[in-house]
Amino acid sequence: MQNLPLKNIRVLDFTQVRVGPQITQWLAVQGAEVIRVETKLRPESFKMTNNPGNLTKAAKYRVGYFASLNYSKQSITVNMKSQKSFDLIKDLLKHIDIVAENFRTGVMEKWGLGYNDLKKINPGIILISASGFGRTGLMKDEPAYAPVIDGFSGYSYVNGYPDGEPAEAGARGFSDSIAAYQGVFAVMAALYHRSKTGEGQFLDLSMSEADVALGPEAVIEYAVTGRVQGRLGNSDKYLAPHNVYRCLGDDRWVAIACSNDKEWKGLCKAMGNPKWTKDAKFSVAAGRRTHKDELDALIETWTVKQDHLAAVKILQAAGVIAGASLKVEELCEDPHIKERGFLVDIEYPDKSIIRRSALPYNLSVSGKGNYTHPPEAGENNQYVFGKIMGLSAEKIKELEREQVIY
Repeated sequence: MQNLPLKNIRVLDFTQVRVGPQITQWLAVQGAEVIRVETKLRPESFKMTNNPGNLTKAAKYRVGYFASLNYSKQSITVNMKSQKSFDLIKDLLKHIDIVAENFRTGVMEKWGLGYNDLKKINPGIILISASGFGRTGLMKDEPAYAPVIDGFSGYSYVNGYPDGEPAEAGARGFSDSIAAYQGVFAVMAALYHRSKTGEGQFLDLSMSEADVALGPEAVIEYAVTGRVQGRLGNSDKYLAPHNVYRCLGDDRWVAIACSNDKEWKGLCKAMGNPKWTKDAKFSVAAGRRTHKDELDALIETWTVKQDHLAAVKILQAAGVIAGASLKVEELCEDPHIKERGFLVDIEYPDKSIIRRSALPYNLSVSGKGNYTHPPEAGENNQYVFGKIMGLSAEKIKELEREQVIY
């Protein structure tokens, strides 16, 4: 039996879209009992989007963003236009350790569920609020998605090719994911603080600040020198070669980075020491950096004849830091990923299986993690309102008839 680190921690999850659900998902995988608050009045937006168009309504809940961000959770449904629903939630809060939300600033306060309201009900409660710009400051009321945050934080400006436009960072929702990891860390710190003092607290998570904290070099460079960092593409300010090179086949690539002369000599050896590698301008790091464009083109005359996976083995054997650019299907079938058990199979009640990525670390004592199917809306009403809150079956039915539980 797994002894997961957040066992006996209970989370009430008001979050939607990405940053909030990803915070609570990692808490759930580590053993927390996460209860999503949903409503039939307005389904979670990710249940209705980002899914293949040929699936049934029920099947759509099992794929796409919603399923990838909400497994290992439970779900209750309440009518957020009913005062009785808010009274029900407030009673539930007595059994809750953490509340998570990512609404616009002021929504929780409007419902009487702001931090000052919550701590009156449960002094030890922890509230994490995730937003684009934080809950204070001139932009606290501004809504935002990841591309907006990438732009505001300066991440888009430094991302892309020197002669190109600013580019959104990473995969879709990159900024949400970065902020989510910061949010999980903040929650863990707050739980530790509470374990020592009994005191809960309010966690104000800003996605834009999480972006800046991820790459502080540009801020430091400007503060010290007054220089504004520009776009570098795949190159590096100091290292050369440092790029992604085309390989044999359709859209196949290998990344190569040499940080010193030893690695450069290893690359030359791996390529068979062609005549051009003896050119004096490539003999020292400064020269390779100055002539990086010419160098990249010459290196690609070798890589373009190589299978991308075979090239990695040749380069690594020669002491060169290199890695293939894998497509999703290659990643999912990669033997290293399989050996680490990083992809997990999650079974639905009807015995169908979905495969999802697991925690990006292994705990030697606690176990791999809690992985259960994403919940249907209201799937756990009976358990939460009955077992946790102690309401009778008759009372639950009455609240359902009144559309309080809805």
